[in-house]
This record gives sequence, structure tokens and C-alpha cells, in this order.
Amino acid sequence: MPLPVSFTFISLLAIALIPLTGWVGMRRDKIGGVLRGDGGDPELFKRIRIHGNLMENAPLMALVMGAAEYTGLGSAWLWLAVGTFVVGRVAHYMIFGSTDRGLAIFVTVLPSVTMGVWLLI
Repeated sequence: MPLPVSFTFISLLAIALIPLTGWVGMRRDKIGGVLRGDGGDPELFKRIRIHGNLMENAPLMALVMGAAEYTGLGSAWLWLAVGTFVVGRVAHYMIFGSTDRGLAIFVTVLPSVTMGVWLLI
């Protein structure tokens, strides 16, 4: 496999989206089958944003990781990037309603930005 860390990361993301999508769908059903938007339900809004934020950040992470791995960034650094990204995503879930949520977003994007800078130098 030419990009083992990147392909593993992408595979795990694809698998993680299944329960997250179901998590949103179950809430939609529970509050009366809301088909679009959040129906004014704060819990559904939270679930939609947690799912959406992953979808906003994961593709860039996967692309920059693939480029970094292709150009020779070591697997230890790549796994550190994956771990940091995952910590950021879990923190985002845990502190979603907090004003400290920005820290979770920072931790999420830090590996992408770092690898992007590494690719430029």
C-alpha cells in the first residue's frame, strides 16, 4: 500500500461517519421526523454541527496528510497528526456547548496546518 497511514485514516473516517450519521438520524426520528434543519431542537443542532464539523475538517486533513506522506513525512509524525486530530474531534464533542470549544477546533486543525507548512518548506 503506497500511503498506509493516510489510507488507514481515510478508512477510519469512513467507518466513523456511519454511527455519526445514525446519531443525527435517530434524533430526527425521535423529535418527529424532522427532514431538514434542526427543527429548533438544540440537541439535534448539536449533533448536526458535530457531524458537520467533522465533514468540514476531515477532507483537508486527509488531503494534506496524503501529500505529506507521499513526499516523505515519517509515519511517527503522521500518526501523531492522526492522534491530535482525533483528540480535537473528541474534545469538540465533549465541550461543544462551552466557550472553550475554540480550543478543540484549534487542536483539530493544528495537524493540517502543520503538515501544510511542512509541505511548503
